[in-house]
Amino acid sequence: MLNSAGYSGLSVTPTARLLRWGTTALAYDDQVPGAPANSRYGTSGHNFVAGFGLLPNLEVSGRIAASTLNTHCYTEPCGVRDLSFNFKAGVPLDRAGRWYAAVGATDLGGAATYFRSAYGVLTYSPDRQLDLSLGYARRLDDRFNRASAPPMDGPFASAMYRPLSWLQGHVEYVDGSAWAGARVFAPAEWLPAGWSAHLGANVRLTGDGRTARNWWSVGLTVPLYKVSTHRPSESAPMSRGLPGAMVGPAPRSSSATEFSTAGLPASAPLQPISAPLADPTPAAAVVEQTARITDAQLRALAKALSAKGFEDISVGRLPDGAVAVRVNNATYNVNSADGLGVALGVIARQLGEARVGYRLVLTQRQISIVGARGRTDCLAQWVAMETPACTAARLYTPGTTALDATLDEAAWVVQGSAQSWATTRLMLQPVVRSTLATEYGVFDYSVGVRATVQQPLWKGGYAEVSHVAPVAESQDFRDGEVFGTSRIVNSTDRVLLHQFARVPLERLMGQADSETAARWGLDALTAHVAAGRFDSNYRGAFGELRWEPGDGRNRFSVEAGRFERTIDYDRFLPIHSRSLLANYRYAYTPTHTYFEATAGQFLYNDRGVRLGIKQWFHDVAVSLYVRRTKFDWERQARSFAGIEISIPLTPRKDMNPTHHIQVTGSPRWSYGVETVIQESSNYITTNQGVSSTASALDRTFNSDRAGLVYFEDNMRRVRSAARQ
Repeated sequence: MLNSAGYSGLSVTPTARLLRWGTTALAYDDQVPGAPANSRYGTSGHNFVAGFGLLPNLEVSGRIAASTLNTHCYTEPCGVRDLSFNFKAGVPLDRAGRWYAAVGATDLGGAATYFRSAYGVLTYSPDRQLDLSLGYARRLDDRFNRASAPPMDGPFASAMYRPLSWLQGHVEYVDGSAWAGARVFAPAEWLPAGWSAHLGANVRLTGDGRTARNWWSVGLTVPLYKVSTHRPSESAPMSRGLPGAMVGPAPRSSSATEFSTAGLPASAPLQPISAPLADPTPAAAVVEQTARITDAQLRALAKALSAKGFEDISVGRLPDGAVAVRVNNATYNVNSADGLGVALGVIARQLGEARVGYRLVLTQRQISIVGARGRTDCLAQWVAMETPACTAARLYTPGTTALDATLDEAAWVVQGSAQSWATTRLMLQPVVRSTLATEYGVFDYSVGVRATVQQPLWKGGYAEVSHVAPVAESQDFRDGEVFGTSRIVNSTDRVLLHQFARVPLERLMGQADSETAARWGLDALTAHVAAGRFDSNYRGAFGELRWEPGDGRNRFSVEAGRFERTIDYDRFLPIHSRSLLANYRYAYTPTHTYFEATAGQFLYNDRGVRLGIKQWFHDVAVSLYVRRTKFDWERQARSFAGIEISIPLTPRKDMNPTHHIQVTGSPRWSYGVETVIQESSNYITTNQGVSSTASALDRTFNSDRAGLVYFEDNMRRVRSAARQ
């Protein structure tokens, strides 16, 4: 649980325990502890904190401390108004989990530093009811806080006791001041699974005016997803480095996929399979069928796939007797793993009684992103939560295999059914422009709705038109006010023509060296170009290349654009924009963590680098980043740090394409907050380090989650979708 200072702990002091990995927490206090002495406001005000258990040993949070909400600080006294960033890192010290140690810092970044301090804390927890903590904190900067020391300055200690599941009491001491408090928790049955909510009351027992005599608080903790407790080294074996991954029974005691082969128990070690895809192997061979699959059965399979929302459906036979299936996913937009699972489930239900092989390729915008092959009867057993007698599915991605080539020899019975060009897409999503903790208010906003119409045209090509309409805005975002030029206005701001295509690098190796081509991921290079009006400011042309060789841990990309400004009122935007960026991402699969780096010339011609870390929690992503860029006309570069959360605003399954129309939400909507660092001023800046919104390859490849290791790690989700 977060407290008023921006870290997990009690009312004033931290404990060494962290927010659980994979949770987010919100907290509010009706006062601002440690605010500079002010005869008008004292410590009264509003304290908002939001944080994440970002990694197993790291929590991060942001804090807004404000004496007033809407007072204009340039026209009348407004007290303190501060936006700050905090972190805490900690580890258990013993196997029994009784001793914990943590270090942290508050009020990092920004120009004004009212609450900047660093601390270390040790916590002893003999059981789940009692926590005893001892630590030391040091104020790091008192330029803005000379009249009042923050609560965290000097030695501190605390004791927390929870006699009942719904009641907690605590006492705290910091350098001569003492506090006591209690928290009442909502019954678990009142909330969704894993959620926690509390109401707190706090009182100052001794000491000066670092806090009010008494105040109240409220908090909420929400799991972003259930995180496994096993160590990465305890994962079940996985076929790393092989052309594909075998799918066996679901894991029993870990979140990794367990695999089995015929005749082996689930706990047996995996027998390696190293033969290339085209070779018959014991795991992939097609055995004698119980009956020949008729054309009527294949047509029924195509009809069942269409009923699940797939498009561009082709079903046929391969020379070895296996069933060939190719489908385009335009309905399971939140995560392609759902689309893969649903397609496998349809094959299992339609052909499970036959002992026949199958090969499936799933595409996105007609670009192949994942494939599977196996036996239909074993697939049906796996979907039914049984132990399959043979390989249920073996997965492939473009970085490991030429997916398109696996179906080259298919004789199609159904080809191109439910064509995507016959359906117009309408995507609705919110648009928010906002400012936080400025001299004009704690939160100012302009909110609108964006309606985007996309019309598929041909393989990999589509046209796009986007219109934005305002819905609501705060006073400071109205026309003529301080943020009026940034408000959302009624306009058609995007008219584009897109084309996606796979770059056939494998042809350089010749037909005889397909293994080398697969080993180097030559089938994993994809291109995207777009031309037209990109936003309300610019029109031009944009192109990008994406390469994800191997199992998907590494992704390389480059993008470039040439744009011309279409408006005259914003003199801060360049008339001619030339962007050129190189990007790299490494996926650390045990914790679902991405390390990202971008360098080059950004949209508004500033040059520099951006480094970040993105943590995935199922379909929610939380990113931390630092960026340093410089315009040619500036004397020196500027540095920024920020945090961004990205969430889906649409169901896991969107509506089926019906009567030539499909209405969806946004599979990936983001909101971020950033601040300047290493500077004495914090003016609002929105035109540095900006990338073009035209980039679409990562979104096409499942929001950059289309490597083999990703699908391997999400086989539980694939099977869950297959059972629907």
